[in-house]
This record gives sequence, C-alpha cells and structure tokens, in this order.
Amino acid sequence: MRYTFFSFCYDDVKNFKVNVVRNSWRINNSNNTFIDGSIWEKEKSRGEKAIKKIIEEGLLKTSVTAVLIGTETAKRRWVKYEIIKSFEKGNGLIGLYINRIRGKDGYIDARAYNPLDRLGFEISKDGQRIRFYELIERAWKPFTDFPEINNKKSNTLHFEDGFFSNDFGKFFLFSEKFKTYCWDKDDGRKNLSNWIENAANQAKR
Repeated sequence: MRYTFFSFCYDDVKNFKVNVVRNSWRINNSNNTFIDGSIWEKEKSRGEKAIKKIIEEGLLKTSVTAVLIGTETAKRRWVKYEIIKSFEKGNGLIGLYINRIRGKDGYIDARAYNPLDRLGFEISKDGQRIRFYELIERAWKPFTDFPEINNKKSNTLHFEDGFFSNDFGKFFLFSEKFKTYCWDKDDGRKNLSNWIENAANQAKR
C-alpha cells in the first residue's frame, strides 16, 4: 500500500484544481490512501511550530510526496518546507502541474514556477552534511526553516553511488533529481499511479 502526501497551495483547493487530482486518486486507488497539505490549514493560527509538527506527523507513514503545482505554489512557505522534509525522510518526490485543470470559473491558468526548480541542496565535500537553499530574487539563500541535515541513508538513496557518491561537494536543484509531469498533457488520470509507484521505487521505499 502506497501512502502519498499531496503538497499544494490551498488556493488550488478553493478553485477545485486539487480536488480533481485527489478524487482521481480515490477512484483509481481504492486500496491506497493519501495525506495532504491541507492537514495544517485549520491549525495555522497556532503558529509555525505547530504547523511544522503537523506536517512532520502527516509525512510519517508516507513513501511519496506529490507536489501539485498551481499559480502560487512555488511561493508558499509550507510547500517548500514539505518538500525539504520529504527529502530528509527519504520519500520519493514528483512535481505535477495542475494549471491546465479548469477551475470552478471554467478557466485554465498559465504555467507558473516549479518549486522544485527554486529549491536546491548542497552536499558537503566530506559527504556528512546536506544544506538547503531557496531562490529569492535571483540569488540562492539558505532555507531558514530547515537549513541543513546530517547526510544519512534515507537521503543518499537518491544518489547513484550512495554514501560513496561522486556528488559530494556539489549543488543540485531538486528538479535535477525528481521528475515533474503535467496533469493534462501527460494524462494524469491514467498515469498518476505509475508516477507515484516509480517515485517510490526510486527512493527504494
């Protein structure tokens, strides 16, 4: 059973775009389940520590995180946090453009920034630490909500040579390691399950 965490901007729930993906998942994966980024929305008044705890607890049973990319997704603080915490946990990751899903107003949106293009990580030269960065006004700056972690097995699964990776000392965009699809053009209704399964296999979960 694959437990999948859906990360998204809450505005895309209100305009029904996220609902299209979630409902498709329910219909086509009756034996599987998902947890999503709306889990913290009702608790946001409790402050950032409470939100971080809720996100971390939500990720616990999951093996894949699917980032649903709408107009404002790349700007959302907690989407970025969910992506980086998913990486730390060793989840498979995929991006999924949902801008061409028609909203409740009947319109589609232009493609916006992919958060996987605007988050990056650097592995220390000795391979012991991973530092996270975000792109702000064309400059890479430390991701202050979660600046670095110890490099461990769950992270090195994403690199060809594991702990002996030739990637030590290098900087990567998240999009260099994880794929992004388009719900409309790539036929998400048909292929979402396969994309999630492939992401889980990539992470060996």
